[in-house]
Amino acid sequence: MPVRDRFDPLDRFQQLSSIGTAQSNNSTPININPDEHAVVSSLYTDSYITAITTLGHSLQAANVRARMILMYVPGQLSPHSICRATAAGWTLHPVARVPPPHAGKGVLPHYKDQYTKLRIWTLDAIGIKTAVYLDADTLVRRNFDELFALPFNFAAVPDVFLDHRGFTIGFNAGVLLLRTSTAVFEDMLAKLDAAVYPPKFAEQAFLNVYFESQVARLPYAYNANLAIKSRNTQLWHAMARDMRIVHYTLYKPFPRTSSVQDSDTQATMREFFRGQMTLDGGFWAEEMGWWQESWRDMVVKTQNQCL
Repeated sequence: MPVRDRFDPLDRFQQLSSIGTAQSNNSTPININPDEHAVVSSLYTDSYITAITTLGHSLQAANVRARMILMYVPGQLSPHSICRATAAGWTLHPVARVPPPHAGKGVLPHYKDQYTKLRIWTLDAIGIKTAVYLDADTLVRRNFDELFALPFNFAAVPDVFLDHRGFTIGFNAGVLLLRTSTAVFEDMLAKLDAAVYPPKFAEQAFLNVYFESQVARLPYAYNANLAIKSRNTQLWHAMARDMRIVHYTLYKPFPRTSSVQDSDTQATMREFFRGQMTLDGGFWAEEMGWWQESWRDMVVKTQNQCL
C-alpha cells in the first residue's frame, strides 16, 4: 500500500481559535486545601540547587496555594543546599533512594537517581491527596491551581521531539498530576523488573508503560517544552499567554556546578547568562530572560539567609 503523508496539525499549526487553555483563576477561584495538595520537586545533587531555589521563587510569585515539598535523599545534599532550598520556600522531605532496575543497565548516568521520583505516590502518608510534580528545570509563569480540581488519577503533557517522532502521544514526566497512593507505589516497584520499556530514559519510560492507557493528557501550557518552539515558533508564540510552566529541556538557563558556595555569585551568573542569551543566534533569549528575572528576584528575597 502507498505510504500516505502524515498530517500533524501541530507541525502545521494554524492560529484559528482564540480560546484560552483554562478559565482565569481570578474569575473562578479554585478552592485549594494546602494540607491536602502539594507541589513536589526533587533534588538529588547540589548541582541543581540554583534551579530548585529559582523554581521555588517562581511558585511563590505565581501565588500557587499548595504546599511546596522537596524530596531529597539524606547524605546526597550539603547543609548549604538544604538551607538554600528551605529559604526558597521548600519543605524538605527525606526519602530513601529507589535504585534503577537491572543494576541500572542501559540508563543514562544522570538519570540513575530518577526512579526515586516514584516516591511521590507515598506522600499520602503525610496527608497529601493530590500532587503536581515539577522537574527542577522548570519555571512557573502563571498560577495553575486549577490542576488540583481535576478528577484524574494521573495526568501529564504529551512529549515533543526534534526528530521524526515530533509531537507524540507519549508523555513527558517533567510535569505530572497525580493522586497519591502508597499502594500504587508498591505496585510499581513490584513491576519494575518485569516491565518492558527502553531503559535509557529511566522512570519516564517506565511511567509511560505503567500508565499507558490511563493517563489523561494535559495541554502544552502545563509543560511548555522548549522543543515546541524549536519545531514551530508560531505555535510557541500562540501558547505564550497561556503558559503556566516552562520546561527547559534543550538548554538549561542555570549553571550546573558542584561548587555550591560559588554557584550563585553575581560574576559567575552574569558570565553564564551572557552565553545563554546568544544561544542559536539569540533564538532563546526571551525564554532565558524569564528564568534570569526570576533568579534575580529570588536572590534579593533570600540573600544573607545561608551565609
